[in-house]
Amino acid sequence: MNSQDKKAFLGFQQGELNAVAMYRRFAEITKNPEWKKLYLEAAKDEGRHAAILGRYTGEALKPNEAQAKLLGAFYKIMPKKLVHLGISKGEYYGGNGYKPYVKDEYPEMQGMMKDEYKHGNIFKSLAKK
Repeated sequence: MNSQDKKAFLGFQQGELNAVAMYRRFAEITKNPEWKKLYLEAAKDEGRHAAILGRYTGEALKPNEAQAKLLGAFYKIMPKKLVHLGISKGEYYGGNGYKPYVKDEYPEMQGMMKDEYKHGNIFKSLAKK
């Protein structure tokens, strides 16, 4: 892995770990069982992504728990349509970030990209409810 790819993958890895913490925090807060299930499923996928990226980077990173707590505080007061729309945009952004790395050298990136788009679609649909 060249240094440019490693730098990008470290950023992706941190983002995935932060997403795990965020989704878990939202699952703790929500009273909606459907949303809780979706948050926990997304957290599981993001955790798997972080583990894959960690194998590439060789680094053990930690989620930004302070960020998750702050996002949790915002989650409590913000309209959930806006929360879900913001999540969907972040997931699409993440999927687009993986696009340049979908190649033979990084075979898992294709599936990770598809997961990000899947999450984006799920949370976009929630934003419309």
